[in-house]
Amino acid sequence: MMLLSDTVGRPVVSSSDAARVGTVAGLVVDTEEARVTALRLDGVKGRGDVVAWADVDALGPDAVVVAAATAARFASADSGKDQDLLGKRLLTDLGDAVGTVADLAFDPASGRVDALHTSRGARVPGADLLGIGAYAVVVRAAALPHEDAGA
Repeated sequence: MMLLSDTVGRPVVSSSDAARVGTVAGLVVDTEEARVTALRLDGVKGRGDVVAWADVDALGPDAVVVAAATAARFASADSGKDQDLLGKRLLTDLGDAVGTVADLAFDPASGRVDALHTSRGARVPGADLLGIGAYAVVVRAAALPHEDAGA
């Protein structure tokens, strides 16, 4: 598994010419599928700021490599900016505040979200991620240990 906190800041390079495309700023996550659908980028010149997960060739320890064909698949991430996950308030579907998102673990090959790590030390399975908004990330209350659920 790979952590979001380890991914943010990595350079993104093109597989065709090794040119730097940008830097990973975050992820776009489909909560219904519990999957990463795109990478949000910083430092992109003349293009949008999102590259589709399908166009990621490799996510290594030093860089992210994207397919040469991605130039046509870049798009604006206006809605993706709500998905700045690290440090975002974490709420249950019952409305209880349960800390903040400390990290997100995902499979670097498939993009499947494995778990959210909370600031209170809990681990929420990716399947229990219900929504990501501008204000908070929402998870199923049943996914949290009993002592966190009412805090």
